[in-house]
Amino acid sequence: MEKLQSTLRADINKFPESTSISDGNVYTRWGRTSCPSDDTETVYTGVIGGGHYTHSGSASNYLCLPNDPQWDQTGLSANSVGNIYGTEYETSSSSSFKNLHDKEAPCAVCKATTRNVIMIPARTTCYSGWTLKYSGFLMSQHHSHAGNKDAICVDASPEVVLDSSSGDQNGALLYFVKVQCGALKCPPYVDSKILTCVVCSK
Repeated sequence: MEKLQSTLRADINKFPESTSISDGNVYTRWGRTSCPSDDTETVYTGVIGGGHYTHSGSASNYLCLPNDPQWDQTGLSANSVGNIYGTEYETSSSSSFKNLHDKEAPCAVCKATTRNVIMIPARTTCYSGWTLKYSGFLMSQHHSHAGNKDAICVDASPEVVLDSSSGDQNGALLYFVKVQCGALKCPPYVDSKILTCVVCSK
């Protein structure tokens, strides 16, 4: 048994640490067509997709759909399905970003060389010991819509999809998220304030 354990330890030590699948961390930079240029590798770029805002089924999260999709070659088809749509910014009522309204939103999937990446809502800076990847605003589906969506951190300098239309095609939508006091205590929160966010690495 001791000989077997010794052999296993020797085999494990042959693999360099850099091959560990835990090295680095993957995150999505919502609202941008590229990753930060510091210590981050771009895995792929794409467009934000999600379930239609009026549908109570289909995807309940936003997805970063790649710009170069590949298709099944077997001829698969189906009639009872979930649907995926492109995502438009809904910013006409905001004090800023009106120029984004009804334009399609891009995304980039990024791999950081650091081991940990976290999105922190309601912050404009990272906590001590963490490095800022990007800052932005929490965005999600409108509170009255049938389809719930995750809140995502959209970059504070958002871009639009190349050749984006200004038409109101709808689909999945992105609205700013604001504070509602009550069970959420004010202070420290402030009623009706738009929530910020940061993505940080360590």
